[in-house]
Amino acid sequence: MLIAGAGGFAKELIETVLQCDPDAQPVFFDDQTSELPELFLDRFEIFRNREKAKEYFASADSAFALGIGDPKGRKKMFDIFLKLGGKPTAVISPGASIGAINNSMGEGLTMLSNAVIETNNTIGKGVLVHVGALISHDVTIGDFCEISPHVSLLGNVRVGNMCRLGAACTVLPGVKIGNNIIIGAGSVVTRDVADNTLVVGVPGRIVRHLEGL
Repeated sequence: MLIAGAGGFAKELIETVLQCDPDAQPVFFDDQTSELPELFLDRFEIFRNREKAKEYFASADSAFALGIGDPKGRKKMFDIFLKLGGKPTAVISPGASIGAINNSMGEGLTMLSNAVIETNNTIGKGVLVHVGALISHDVTIGDFCEISPHVSLLGNVRVGNMCRLGAACTVLPGVKIGNNIIIGAGSVVTRDVADNTLVVGVPGRIVRHLEGL
């Protein structure tokens, strides 16, 4: 497996990869950071150009995962690796709890330990569901969202594409979140949120409009 990114979130992702397969020997990719160690965490090879990644996909393993936290970075590398011949692979911790009934998981999903997915939920491609997040029932999450640690999405919530939900925020039942939304850590969202906005507070309020995608 080739993991996009060799920074902070990649250090968290590798733990989940090794939970799934203790003998795994993934390779990491970073063509943006100017100063990188010879090996990632003194153990894993780092590819520094796209041609090397393309060769790896063709000759060794076509699977890739996203070791980047922010939605824009995840989408960018997802698209690049697809063009290079890679195939997105879900990385789901064995410590996550996923209900048995009607849960749909998109390609390239990342789900870390202690996440709880209950019943009848749809999660889009390239989504990151972080440690301890709760996704209740009848929730829909769009593509390339970042669901931070201990977020709670309660029944019938809708989340658009490319959203960042900060740590320990809560979205109350039936609320609809638009595209390209940032919700601040610890916020409680009680009403629908339009596209391209930053929401903070208890109850959540719009404090700034964001540049569109």
